[in-house]
Amino acid sequence: MMACWLAPHRTRRLARAVMRFALGSAICALLIAATMPAGAYEIGYTSVVFVDPERGDRQIATEIYYPADQAGADVPVAAPPPGGFPVIACGHGYLMSWDRYVYLADGLVPNGFVLALPKTEGNLFPSHGAFGLDLAFVIAALQEANADPGSPFHQRIGAGAAVAGHSMGGGASFLAAEASDRVTAIFNLAAAETNPSAIAAAANVGVPALLFSGSVDCVTPPADHQLPMYDALASDCKTWVGVTGASHCQFALQSTVCELGEFACDDPTITRAEQHALVLALLDPWLRHTLGDEPGAWGEFQDRLELEPGIEYEQLCTPADVADGGVAGRAGDAFGAGPLHLRWSPNPTRGAAQLEFHLAAPGPARIELFSPTGRLILAQRLSAAGAGWQRFTWDGRDRRGTVWPAGAYLARVRAGGTSATRLLLRVR
Repeated sequence: MMACWLAPHRTRRLARAVMRFALGSAICALLIAATMPAGAYEIGYTSVVFVDPERGDRQIATEIYYPADQAGADVPVAAPPPGGFPVIACGHGYLMSWDRYVYLADGLVPNGFVLALPKTEGNLFPSHGAFGLDLAFVIAALQEANADPGSPFHQRIGAGAAVAGHSMGGGASFLAAEASDRVTAIFNLAAAETNPSAIAAAANVGVPALLFSGSVDCVTPPADHQLPMYDALASDCKTWVGVTGASHCQFALQSTVCELGEFACDDPTITRAEQHALVLALLDPWLRHTLGDEPGAWGEFQDRLELEPGIEYEQLCTPADVADGGVAGRAGDAFGAGPLHLRWSPNPTRGAAQLEFHLAAPGPARIELFSPTGRLILAQRLSAAGAGWQRFTWDGRDRRGTVWPAGAYLARVRAGGTSATRLLLRVR
């Protein structure tokens, strides 16, 4: 495959200032600063038109944000770490402009990611399939530019690549991941079902995945869009995050067109700045682990999942991830071996069972229940548990009300900086 580079435009400074103003007040900056590590890079940006000869010289106008030693338009790309900078190609929502997602650049590029925002398929009747192929092509073109001495990205781009998107672009990200073996991870924001089907494509996507939903999204309700995509994914490690009080359109900067589609939705109960800050707080360590293999980043991601009060989540990863830091015991043991003492009663059980655990001191605690395959099916946060024995009853249902079959289930309790696990056998 070959891509052609056309001359970048150099009129972006005013637009950049306008977009930064649109990002919001100083409150937003404080929220992001509180949840994101300080980045090592400034943000450079450029406009590029990629040309795909295999699709009739299709032109894919793209805005690219990249790590630099000084901020500005068309400044040199910074020297990369060993292995190069990972690439993210992110698709916009229906009738939404690429610049509604510049907050992702502000949050991710300083930490060593290249973010590409294709501008194609912004018309009234977009081709979802073509948009997905555009996302995949942009990743391929940037990776091939790594070997092109004439490209500003020469010897700057690594093999790690994530495809992403919001709404229509989120659905198209599944089409891109299905079509390209260069994609090594996928994340999306309130992804919408597409034609061809993103849900069907998800069954052919086996890379690590992180999906975000909003609890007051009536444009692409999670039960009809993101959760079926999550369930269909063939990934060995996938996570779905439901953001409490978050709306569909607040996953982007303000868009009148998008918000017209929300006239029948409930109002969000968090601000746009809070929604962005929460997304970035989870997305950054996940990407640093998934694309950069950074030591400790996975633990940071897990800690944020468990400590953030404004979310619910489901996760299916390896059994090692499930038992991380815990003390596994045999079914039927009275107590665990760690400072947190757990017991199920009755165990085994044919119906409901009660999990009892003892806290040495008052404070917050989190109870998680995992299926026999390692999937997180239920979680409950206790914000102010007292010292002594606490009790949690499980009736065999997950948070969606689905009754789970017989098998070995794992409970994990985290409190006071420690954790412990205990098996429960459900029998017929």
